[in-house]
Amino acid sequence: MNETSRKAGIGNGGADGSPNFRVHRPDIWVTFIVLSICAALYLRTFWFDSVPDSLAQNVQPPTFPRLVLGVIAAISLLIPFEYHRKLKSGIDLDEERAEPLKPIVLITAGLLLALVAAMPLLGALPALVLVTAALPLLWGERRWKLLIPFIVIFPLAVLFLFSEVLQVTFPRGLFGDLLR
Repeated sequence: MNETSRKAGIGNGGADGSPNFRVHRPDIWVTFIVLSICAALYLRTFWFDSVPDSLAQNVQPPTFPRLVLGVIAAISLLIPFEYHRKLKSGIDLDEERAEPLKPIVLITAGLLLALVAAMPLLGALPALVLVTAALPLLWGERRWKLLIPFIVIFPLAVLFLFSEVLQVTFPRGLFGDLLR
């Protein structure tokens, strides 16, 4: 096993076509962190209010967050195996990961956090419209014939899916009575 193989993972399989399987140690740590966050948030759902079954019109408050956390946890279990799959395709993830994050990544994260924080005040629909308008513009999209339908249709579709189909109640915010 060469020095790069030793540092990158376990075993000596990979791009050379050998059958041995390799995982990437940094990816194991990422998976561990994601699973830890999911577990902590899942644990937090045990303190959510519950509604008596006779009065419940849909799922209990903790059900939806638990489903989302379960999906995130399941997907995160795939992260350590991505390295082996990419090596077999001739892609070295370490080269791509060596580059520092671009500022747009941090700006996008900040914008999303600000909109999540503003959702209780604004309401779900205005916040969704803002995010569907702000992110493409931030990323440089200027094709208005595509952008305008996206800004209108996507938030309405998301709101319809969650509020009507899945019966999830969203924050109404300042504009809640206007949108009834």
